[in-house]
Amino acid sequence: MSRSVHRPRFSAAGAPFWILAGVYVAIGALLCWSLSTWAISGVAAVLAFAAWLLLIAVAVRVIFARTSLVVDDEAVTSISAVGTSTTLRRDELVRVVSIGRLRGSLPGGVLLALARDGRRIGAAEWLWGSQTGDALARALAGDQVPLEQRPTMGPVDLVREFGVDPAVRRRPVAYAVTMLVSAGAGILIAWPLVDRLL
Repeated sequence: MSRSVHRPRFSAAGAPFWILAGVYVAIGALLCWSLSTWAISGVAAVLAFAAWLLLIAVAVRVIFARTSLVVDDEAVTSISAVGTSTTLRRDELVRVVSIGRLRGSLPGGVLLALARDGRRIGAAEWLWGSQTGDALARALAGDQVPLEQRPTMGPVDLVREFGVDPAVRRRPVAYAVTMLVSAGAGILIAWPLVDRLL
């Protein structure tokens, strides 16, 4: 197998990408509207929403420009948009699993390549698109590992079968802070509704 570099293409982004983008736009709109009812003025809310849209556009541009998967005879390397990389040697790979849909999440499949020690590389369909995802699945599996196809899986099934991602175990504080920030944004969005109900 020769070395191949796979990059997501904006032109190949399908429905999962647009649904996810729409959700982020809606969350930003709700948050800015919520803040305008009790914390900031309407003009500040519109400016904050415009800044949110700009932030999303820049993030999407960076993600599509910098994310890649490099596959060769020796290893598989995933390079994230922020420049971090994960490399799995091909002789370490024990499973390559293509999941058509994660239950309880937005539509779109996920591709997982797992090493013996639990480390993994993943690719979500919202970013890679279905055609590129199929090519990635074949490239990752190669001749060494059979490609497993799953129509659906739930989050509990993922943890039960594949364990907790070692990246989460290495940085539990970062993941906890992310969850707290998300919960805080949810409270800010819901505050006016709760206040009116009470």
